[in-house]
Amino acid sequence: MKHKVLSLCVLVIVGALAAPGHFVGAVPGSGNPGVQGGTADGGFAYADFEKIENGRPVSSHGGFMQIYTGQQLTPAQFKGMANASPGAPELVKMKADDPNHLATFDFSLPSPNQWANVTLEIQGEPSKDGEQVADDMSGYKTFSVQLYATTVPYLRIEFISHDQGINLNAGFPQTVVKIRPGLNTYEIPLKSLTQPSWVQDKVDTKEVLRKLTAVSISAYCNECQPQRGTVVVDNLMFKK
Repeated sequence: MKHKVLSLCVLVIVGALAAPGHFVGAVPGSGNPGVQGGTADGGFAYADFEKIENGRPVSSHGGFMQIYTGQQLTPAQFKGMANASPGAPELVKMKADDPNHLATFDFSLPSPNQWANVTLEIQGEPSKDGEQVADDMSGYKTFSVQLYATTVPYLRIEFISHDQGINLNAGFPQTVVKIRPGLNTYEIPLKSLTQPSWVQDKVDTKEVLRKLTAVSISAYCNECQPQRGTVVVDNLMFKK
């Protein structure tokens, strides 16, 4: 059995992988339980890291998730779930008898690089006939997520639509979150999302949300200095 220890200020994450598809361990947290499907207040649980299919974590509705890196001069690296191909996050718990899981991965952003990133992409639904399937999130006002990260001051959250007729491969509507110490819940107004300034093909954020196929969370750097750290994620939720 492989044990993993991550320092969270005065708290500690210990994640242990017992067998494919079965995870135990201990993690600091907010005490918020994972949820699936809709909620009583009309929210939409996108991913809570409580579902395992084929030995890999999937979104609350069975969508594929993976970790990847951008193509840089000096490749970025990551470590998540053991022996997963493509990469997947490791699942950890706050304590052994706690039913709630969180996702975590380590990253290394090397130099020389003008920019680099390690990204966790979460697709909302299982693909069909080789194409990603959309969720209509255009009726929601905010996006909520629990995050913890070390060494990087910000994480980037991007809202993606592929195979849905939106002519864009990268640079979808996104935001950056300034990371506070500890594991915290961040509420993002969806109307605040913008595309990066370098993107020439502009898209309507509302249209992307209407045809949303994935949400990604990236540890990144610009004009990179070498950085190694950890990201912890839980409870991605759209709210009315």
